[in-house]
Amino acid sequence: MSTSKPTIKPCYLKDAAELRKLNNNLLWRSLSETRDFIRNRQIEGIDIYLWSDESREGYFYLQNPMSQESWAIVYYESQSISAEDTLSIAEAIFNEFPALYRLDSYSLEENPDELSFKICKGQFDDDQTIFGRSFFSPQFAKRQVAFISWRFGYIALVSNKSGDKISSIDFVRREREVDDLIRSFALFYELFDTSGKIKEKKEEPVLLKTPDGLQELHPVLTEAAEQIIAYLNGELHDFTFPYEVEEGTSFQKQVWEVTRSIPYAHLFSYKDIAQEIVKDEKRAIQLSRAVGQALGANPLPICIPCHRVVGKNLELTGFTGGVDVKDFLLNLEFLKYN
Repeated sequence: MSTSKPTIKPCYLKDAAELRKLNNNLLWRSLSETRDFIRNRQIEGIDIYLWSDESREGYFYLQNPMSQESWAIVYYESQSISAEDTLSIAEAIFNEFPALYRLDSYSLEENPDELSFKICKGQFDDDQTIFGRSFFSPQFAKRQVAFISWRFGYIALVSNKSGDKISSIDFVRREREVDDLIRSFALFYELFDTSGKIKEKKEEPVLLKTPDGLQELHPVLTEAAEQIIAYLNGELHDFTFPYEVEEGTSFQKQVWEVTRSIPYAHLFSYKDIAQEIVKDEKRAIQLSRAVGQALGANPLPICIPCHRVVGKNLELTGFTGGVDVKDFLLNLEFLKYN
């Protein structure tokens, strides 16, 4: 059996000959009839895709129920396809459609595994028993996400693609948008209530257990979570877990580097940070607003402690997790420090 990953591509009208070769039901039809078949499927909202690896090839149907980008159904018609192949093709589909969260896969599997469920005869086009399985995007993600539950919702820790560093930290709470990757993991962790809003719990910080269906967390995520929990409990002042800043302008990275050096329970103003960069008071005043914008894009809050940066007269200006979170973190540090 081939171990290569399959590639997928849409089947257009120009691919009628290729599809006819793969589909026994079309084998005796003309190219014109095959094109009509493809066109009719498109009218029905069903896309046909061709898949192939280094030694094999096939096709499948893909449909988005109710035109939802986050949910799709893949169906292999009367083809017999292994559970391993359905898994590999599912991964290729998730890579092709970044917004996709759930994929329901139906096929005549050669070796259905214990995670498959049997579908009654006649439910689809052919009067045969088929097997179904649901896949979710976090199961194929190149990055992992861990969640710390705490009084303000959740703190999301995201690994880099190599799994050896933390690439971002974000606050997941009600009325706050998060990126698609974190949202997909939050859905898999069942962190949303029945109204579609993030659940918020008032409790001591704790790392959430990985749900069934996801691989165990990379050690760097566990290490970072343990350190952040110790910090939130007032037991740790400095972080030693590995992290990396993957994006950002040269100026943003300078701002983040200066901010990273602010000691525990100390305050800097936006002007202070600017002056560390330009060494000129007048220029620093002019750059203060740009410093604030750079801190608004900080990918690693808490680790790069932008909560220790305040405005004029010690004003608690904006913070990515909310001003209430900034107030809490500063009170935590100053009360524990003193």
